[in-house]
Amino acid sequence: MYEELIKKVNEARINGKKIGLVQGSWDLFHLGHLRYILKAKELCDFLIVAMDSDEKIRKRKGNSRPIIPEDERYEFIKLLNIASEVVIKDVNEPKWNLIKNVKPDVLIAIKDNYTDEQIEKLGEFVGKVAILPRQSESSTSDKIRKILICSRGQQAADIDEKVKKAIEEIKFRTNFNENMPEPLPMLFRNLYDSTDWVCPVSAGCYWNGSWHFGANHSDFSIPKYDIENRTELYYSSVEHAEMNLLKKLGDVENLNTTIWTTLFPCDKCMKVLIQKGVKEIIYLEDHSEKNWSKRSHELAKKYGVKVTKYQEKNMNENISNNNQDMNSFKYIYPPNARHQEQLDIMMNFEYEGKDPLDQNFINQEILYTTDYWYITNNKFPYEGVEKQFLIVSRFPVYEEKDVTEEMWLDLKKIWINLVEKYGIEGGALCFRFGEPSLSGATLKRFHVHIIKPKEDERTKFSIGGKKVLKKGLYIRKKDN
Repeated sequence: MYEELIKKVNEARINGKKIGLVQGSWDLFHLGHLRYILKAKELCDFLIVAMDSDEKIRKRKGNSRPIIPEDERYEFIKLLNIASEVVIKDVNEPKWNLIKNVKPDVLIAIKDNYTDEQIEKLGEFVGKVAILPRQSESSTSDKIRKILICSRGQQAADIDEKVKKAIEEIKFRTNFNENMPEPLPMLFRNLYDSTDWVCPVSAGCYWNGSWHFGANHSDFSIPKYDIENRTELYYSSVEHAEMNLLKKLGDVENLNTTIWTTLFPCDKCMKVLIQKGVKEIIYLEDHSEKNWSKRSHELAKKYGVKVTKYQEKNMNENISNNNQDMNSFKYIYPPNARHQEQLDIMMNFEYEGKDPLDQNFINQEILYTTDYWYITNNKFPYEGVEKQFLIVSRFPVYEEKDVTEEMWLDLKKIWINLVEKYGIEGGALCFRFGEPSLSGATLKRFHVHIIKPKEDERTKFSIGGKKVLKKGLYIRKKDN
């Protein structure tokens, strides 16, 4: 079906031209699309722009798409006068049919288009795959969603009361009570920000020293039937809780944290969470009979995302005795943990017999090492902090008396280097020592903090500890 195109491609190759291929729907053509095509053109001499047909888009994105019909999209791209050829891809084409026929020297794509395994497989048909970043902050789907949601002011009558009623039903089903450990009480309080009276959802995570939450929002301008029956029109116009959470976090590439949510994420949200590097999802409820839930569970299993259904009635089976001797742990001191995720990470290391600050085990980037120390960013910085570095002993040093003169001299050099390298005009050099219930330390290996506060803010480096766990925290039992 691409006979004429292949002839032109072969002629171009004979003339020494480099063949490039870029593909997309190009619906509601915007600045990001234009930048994307221009970048693609820079990578080749003969650029083919492939465009999905109306039927192909409808099959993938639902009957509400595309917004712009294919003949108009085709003419628009032709009038740009950037592409050497513009082709329309039919709905019934076999997978990668155009790629296999053209065999481009360079296939231009964004990261979302292909998995690493697919990129490796594409090597059989293309010279190379050039991965470009997104050329705008929002996609066509985002823009369509904003258009639909902009009329949210026309809310349904008694929406607040309807949301409250739905939340009470969720609380009843999940046996919620205020004595549950955080973040569950916060997660439920955030449910009241939802504007979906049929199924309010809240999602949260701990990131950069504080908890962040997002709730789902409905577009009240679309028909009630579409909302209550969860049609494709509804899904194209709703803002899901996980996506609103990610918006609050900003531009995060590796979100190596736990997501808590009242409802198991849909498959679309799961794809984004996987791309963001989420490793664990704890949820309260699931619509396991729905196909989207089945697809989402399959994605989590495929990419190694741990999923756990939280059940209060089973908590006693998962919680260790919190009255145990807190000094019995070799590498950590649990009472000084500030939140559950921090405590869970520390306990996992302790159960495995590993020091969380050993540079061979620490699960984060090490900026650089010296003869005696390694330097990294604090995974759980304090509030009001712009920069917080950890300088950690490379050797198993747990008491200040074991810090040698050479180590102190090396520490001074590191201090000066970090101040100069990162432009720290002022801040603090802090370290704790001795009994953790007095020092406030959660990790026993000797380490030093260099802290630069945010401008016009005060931050607290706590000294003084506890002998019991902070209210709402608990120690999980070791997995069998």
